[in-house]
Amino acid sequence: MKKMIGLALWLLAFLIPFKYAILDTEELIAPDGTTDNVTGLISFLAMVVLLFVGYALVDSAGSKTPSEASGH
Repeated sequence: MKKMIGLALWLLAFLIPFKYAILDTEELIAPDGTTDNVTGLISFLAMVVLLFVGYALVDSAGSKTPSEASGH
């Protein structure tokens, strides 16, 4: 179950549009000349968080045999 949730989070992370995070630089300049990319920042942070949480879930879902459980 953890693996399926992790894979769903990865899919969701890549469905977040990169347009706002990286590619769209034309619409960043406000009429007063300042730049504002809060949408891009939020999109990028959401993508990174979803990737790491998804990885943690997929990694923890793997079955551990007793020989792998110990670090020695």
